[in-house]
Amino acid sequence: MFARKPKLIRIITNLIRLENYATKGSKPEIPRNPLASTYTASSQKDNGVVYDKKPFKLTLEAGKTYHWCLCGRSKSQPLCDGTHKDHYLKVTQRLKTILISAEKKQIKKSFFDKNFNNYLYFYRPVKFTVEKTKDYWLCNCKQTKNRPFCDGAHKQKDVQEAGTVRL
Repeated sequence: MFARKPKLIRIITNLIRLENYATKGSKPEIPRNPLASTYTASSQKDNGVVYDKKPFKLTLEAGKTYHWCLCGRSKSQPLCDGTHKDHYLKVTQRLKTILISAEKKQIKKSFFDKNFNNYLYFYRPVKFTVEKTKDYWLCNCKQTKNRPFCDGAHKQKDVQEAGTVRL
């Protein structure tokens, strides 16, 4: 009779211990930008400079339109404040996508070839909206593949070693 009690106690104790272990659930789903297919700014090839090496948590309202800073120079990160338009900062990309669109429109490529270095264009903010009002993690390293939402790209070695704009 005495042997059964300790065995029962051990079984109950083990069950309690198992309940206290944290189990890994499925990874949280990264939200999608419903406007990504509508606005071409979200498909810009290049990324801006690393503003910060960690994402920014922000409460976003459903149906409201936001503009996410891609250049990395905005003073109101992670949202755009128009800094990319400052002519003196020269926040620009090279001609890559202009050449692609020129080929599609059948514009003379030779014109672009000789003037390649003269053609720069500004980073444009990524226009987005969300479907639910809640907290979202927006990318501050500007290297995400799922603009404007953080996808963990800030954990990469090259991003961690990069200098940041943030002081």
